[in-house]
Amino acid sequence: MNWKKKKQQKRRTPPARRNNSTGPADNRDTCLAINIIFAAVILFVFVYSGLFRPEKNNYPLECVHEMITGEPCPSCGLSRSFSYIIRGDIAAAEMQNVYGMRVFLFFLFQLVMRLSNIVYLLRKPIYLKELTLADSLIAIITFMLAFRQFFFYYLEMLFH
Repeated sequence: MNWKKKKQQKRRTPPARRNNSTGPADNRDTCLAINIIFAAVILFVFVYSGLFRPEKNNYPLECVHEMITGEPCPSCGLSRSFSYIIRGDIAAAEMQNVYGMRVFLFFLFQLVMRLSNIVYLLRKPIYLKELTLADSLIAIITFMLAFRQFFFYYLEMLFH
C-alpha cells in the first residue's frame, strides 16, 4: 500500500469519540427531561390557581415587589386572575389584572408545546436540532409578547 492510499484511508476514518461526548440519545433524553420539568411547573401553576379561591384571598405567596416598595406591580393580582380564568369568570379575571388573560394563554400555549414535544421526543425524533431551535425561538417570542408590559415597567423604574 503506498503512502497516498494510507493518507486517504486515515482521512475517511472518523475520529474516536471521547468519553465525555454525548450522543443523539443523550441529547434526546436531556430535551425530554427539560420538557417534562417545564410541563410539570406549568401544571403546578394551574393547580395552584385552582386550589386557592380569590374570594378568600388565601394565597400563600405574596408580591415581593409590593412588600418592598408598598406599590403594586404589573404582576399583582395574577394569581387571583388565573383563579378566575380557571373558574370561567373572565370579567373578574380582567379586573384583578389586565394582563392576566395574556399571561394565562402564554402558559397554556407553553403547556401544549411541552406536551407535544414530549410525545415527539418519545417517538424517536428525526430532527432534534431543528425541534430545539424552533422550540427555543417560539418560546422566546411568545414570552416577550406575553410579558412585554412587565419589561417596560421595570425598565422605566430602572431609568427614572
